[in-house]
Amino acid sequence: MLTSVVIPAKNAADQLLYTLFGFNLQYCAFEEFEVIVLDNTSTDATREKLSRFTAHFPLNYVQFRAKKPLAHLLNTGIQLARGELIVFLAAQMIVPRSFIGVHQQAHEKASHLVLLGQDRKRIYSVYEPGFSATQHAECQLWLEQYPHVKRPHTLVETVPLLEESQIVNGLPFHIGLPCPIAQKRLAAREKYGAKLARHRSPWTLFDTQHVSLRRESLQKAGLFRELPRIEMERDLGKRLLKNGCQFQLDDKLTLLKQECMQKRLGASSQPTKKNRRA
Repeated sequence: MLTSVVIPAKNAADQLLYTLFGFNLQYCAFEEFEVIVLDNTSTDATREKLSRFTAHFPLNYVQFRAKKPLAHLLNTGIQLARGELIVFLAAQMIVPRSFIGVHQQAHEKASHLVLLGQDRKRIYSVYEPGFSATQHAECQLWLEQYPHVKRPHTLVETVPLLEESQIVNGLPFHIGLPCPIAQKRLAAREKYGAKLARHRSPWTLFDTQHVSLRRESLQKAGLFRELPRIEMERDLGKRLLKNGCQFQLDDKLTLLKQECMQKRLGASSQPTKKNRRA
């Protein structure tokens, strides 16, 4: 099953490189998946840094000259995707080696499945001078606890902190920080089970930072609409549920969300105050 991973990105070049490196480590054959990066007017040399990255898998990089809404980025990714299975992923997510295989196996067992990411941890893979005061304090404390992680040599420049060898041996997955979204999803799993039986509104868990579904399900339900991010995701989630899709939490993968400065990915991607996620 050819799998297309769609990654929208903006000004997260160093985190994105770590994310892409994780795909170089996948257990499955590299011919079984492709990665599509949609660069929404980045100004941090994303193009230059990706041009020096050696991908063992098919990598399609698309750069937009004018800022586009998140819905436009995702829909473009769907149109460019060659795969029968589509995975939406945030640019800051480091994936484990079994990532592609787990998604493929789940969808081979169920043809109308929406597989929702469940577990994730947070990690400081890159130091950014624009961190908030809270992030600065947390990053400093985290680095003190793990002396084998590189320290930033300056506080006025962006500095990658992880070595590729550390990702290869899986170190970051053992030293991640708790993630509020993961804790909420674990509570949902404990209450409803992985298949979310009796959950009245599973579409509220639809999150384009980590989710997979078949192309035919997207085509039947329709593409993303230009709405604020949370509304956009829930709108499509409702349509998928209406069309008979089964929502299920993935209980086999733990992803690492790399801390970064808060940036707007698209003109309509900012969550409303009412629906803002933790």
